[in-house]
Amino acid sequence: MYEYIGDFHTHSCVSQHAYSTIQEMALAAKSRGFRAFAVTDHGPGLFDGALRHHFLCMKSLPDYVEGLRFFKGVEANIMDYDGGLDLDKTILADMDFIVASYHVECIIPSNVADHTKGWVEVVESGLVDCLGHCGNPVFPFEHRAVVEACAEHGIAIEINNNSFEVRPGSAQNCRKVLELCLDYDVPVMVNSDAHSMWSVGGLDQATKFLEDMGVPQSRILNCDYEATCAFIEKRKEARGKLV
Repeated sequence: MYEYIGDFHTHSCVSQHAYSTIQEMALAAKSRGFRAFAVTDHGPGLFDGALRHHFLCMKSLPDYVEGLRFFKGVEANIMDYDGGLDLDKTILADMDFIVASYHVECIIPSNVADHTKGWVEVVESGLVDCLGHCGNPVFPFEHRAVVEACAEHGIAIEINNNSFEVRPGSAQNCRKVLELCLDYDVPVMVNSDAHSMWSVGGLDQATKFLEDMGVPQSRILNCDYEATCAFIEKRKEARGKLV
């Protein structure tokens, strides 16, 4: 039912608990028939994330790898409930695509009010493009408040395929978030959160979830190449003005 054009939350071996190179990830994406992909390795706040200098130097990488549009990204870690991230705006401004996520290794789970505030502060900072695996039940939050903030600031929310495997209980939260995204016209991306070439484009569980909810392809951002590229470029331009 869904014809995805790319996978925009993946990890290369720069994240030490991932196992493939950028080229291997590109070849895997190409084998899926994709036209684009992003590598979003973990930021330095995670114990085995990449160094700050790694992200500073990513701008030297090509825009196309194996014929696919390659977006240089990061999965930035939310470090506090005031929206603090583990990379500063001078680094993020030069990057193509920024996913922001909660990880228990970087921030101790608190309560609904704190988790909600953290998400909203991150959105309002203007530094990120997409909220990562927000279905995670370890960090419950007020769904409507966060989706409303994303709608106001033009931020996407992902449905993370990996969550259905490694974050039990995510489906219920994903359903509520997705329903609100459709109501508020928030861009939705479906990503694998792949940690190896063998998982790139692995979107089966998220796809079944969307099909069961009857979500049309037109509401999934990364089913449209031009719309996805335009979204990323617009967000990058806006982020650059913050420096």
